Amino acid sequence: MEPKHTKKKYQDSLSRIITLGEIEDENVNEVIGLIYEINKEDEKLAIDSREPIQLILNSEGGHVYCGFGLVDCIEASQTPIHIIVQGQAQSMALPILCVGNVRKMSKRSTLMYHEISWETGQEKLRYHKQEAAEGERMQQLYDNVILEYTSVTKKTLKSIKDRNQEWYITPDEALELGFIDEII
Repeated sequence: MEPKHTKKKYQDSLSRIITLGEIEDENVNEVIGLIYEINKEDEKLAIDSREPIQLILNSEGGHVYCGFGLVDCIEASQTPIHIIVQGQAQSMALPILCVGNVRKMSKRSTLMYHEISWETGQEKLRYHKQEAAEGERMQQLYDNVILEYTSVTKKTLKSIKDRNQEWYITPDEALELGFIDEII
């Protein structure tokens, strides 16, 4: 009797639905691996004839470095990746949504943008300066993805950060601002 969940069965069935919750090493690395496997499987097909990968995103965010690994993977994928938000795409999940080839959002889902954050602990001043510089670099990368893939302006993002608040985005706002292509 063949096991229910094997890599061979996944590849043979061409199941191209991937889910992602928290943006952390284990989850993101699994998604990146699946995207690479599907691209390898599709490499003899013309790009316009490839069946898209469906990435179902329901995430309150997570680790910035992991998230950018997935952003780069999605941008590099020759097989189209359609991202569907079912629930939430908050914090680091937001730029992941932005880079999808087709982006959809269910009618009760929420997007959220805010300034990136992480803890530095009790370290020497030099360490905090180094971490602050790296934080600025990460924030710029984060904002640049949003600015490149949506109609949101630098002024809007600066205003949110200056007020030190979260920006919750409804499906209608997300459609108007170009975060998504369709509300489902």
